[in-house]
Order: sequence, then C-alpha cells, then structure tokens
Amino acid sequence: MTTQPHALDIRPATRDDIPFLAWCNYEASSPAPGFCYWDALLEGTNTPTMQFIEAVFRADALAWGRAEDFFIAEADGKSVAGASGFAPDARDYRPLRLERLPAVAASLGWTAEMLAQFQHGYERVWSDPLDTTLAPTAPWVIECVAVISEARGRGIARQLLRAILDEGKKRGFASAGISVTAGNAPAQRVYEALGFEMVITYGAAYFDGAFPGTIKYRLQLHPLAA
Repeated sequence: MTTQPHALDIRPATRDDIPFLAWCNYEASSPAPGFCYWDALLEGTNTPTMQFIEAVFRADALAWGRAEDFFIAEADGKSVAGASGFAPDARDYRPLRLERLPAVAASLGWTAEMLAQFQHGYERVWSDPLDTTLAPTAPWVIECVAVISEARGRGIARQLLRAILDEGKKRGFASAGISVTAGNAPAQRVYEALGFEMVITYGAAYFDGAFPGTIKYRLQLHPLAA
C-alpha cells in the first residue's frame, strides 16, 4: 500500500501469507507464555496448534478476519508484523465461523468424534454468540495484532495500525475498535498514542481468574494526527 519510515512496506495480505497470519493469530491469542486459548481445545485431536490455525485460515473459518482482511508490514522483504481490519458479524462475536468448522476438520483428517469434541469445548468456553466481553466497540475492528520480537520497539505496530485505520476510513466507517489483554502495557501505549480511548474493562475476576482480563477501546475515524 505505502512505504513508511524504516524501509517499512505495508500491504494487504494474500493467501500465500497464511503461515505468517497463523503466527499472528497464535501470538495475539497467547496472553501469557506457554498459553494459547486454542491449545486446550485441541487436546485429544493430535493436531499442533499452528497446523490448526493455518487450516482455519485456509477454510475461511476465522471470524476475526479472513486472510484477505489482514495487512502485513514488511521490512527488507521480511514480514515483521500483521493485523486484521474487518467489519464484525453482528450475529456472532466469537472467533470462529462455526459453519466452516467441518471444512477445517476435513482438511485436518479429523473424525466426526474429534470434530464434536472440539466444538463442544469451543462452545463451553464461548457459550453465548453475543458474549459481551467479545462485543465489538465499533463497526470497524482491528484484531490479531502481532510484531515479531526482534522488530518491536521501532514504531512498526503504530504504522501498521494507522494503515488499517486509514482503510477503515476509506470504507466509510465512523469509528474503529480494538481490544488488549490486561497487562499488555506496550500495546496499550501504542493504542492510546493513536487516540484510542478506553470503553470498558473486564478484570480477571470477571473470568474467575481463568483469563487476565481485557480492555476495550474505540477511536473516532476523523483525520489522524501526524
């Protein structure tokens, strides 16, 4: 799309980028070292988490952005960051499009029992399609924000998010929403520097200690400050 300082190029993702997008989803879904919310759901399927996430992308089963909804930041031809920008489904805020789950299972060679086990676990974690903790705060939502470790601290996330916000403005959205896991201070600083304002916070106690908590933000999409 555009070349930025630090020889950064930001472009729409393609399906060839799915392995990197799967990493972005894994990274964004891991609020603590050694913990990704997909891991427990995949127990008993003998499926590595990254293999599962790639299958989700290939089947267009991720509700938080298809491969084509992502943007990638590249430095010297290497993918260093990614995030999705999309209009959420008002009928189901959860991370998967369940109607596409059979296609995911088929690509992974799962039995009907394995598919049923996974779906049961998924719906136990997210029983309500309109779970308020997942509810979007705006009609244009940014998800799966991730930057590779060696590229952090260089302003790359900020440049990537500005490009996605600009895309939302071009599409006519009045505001954008983003969420962050409680305790992720670097991400909070980036979002707040861009002008995002906190809408609501769900603390760890809301999740009975099973999750650190989440902070939800909104930004009006008027012209952004330089």
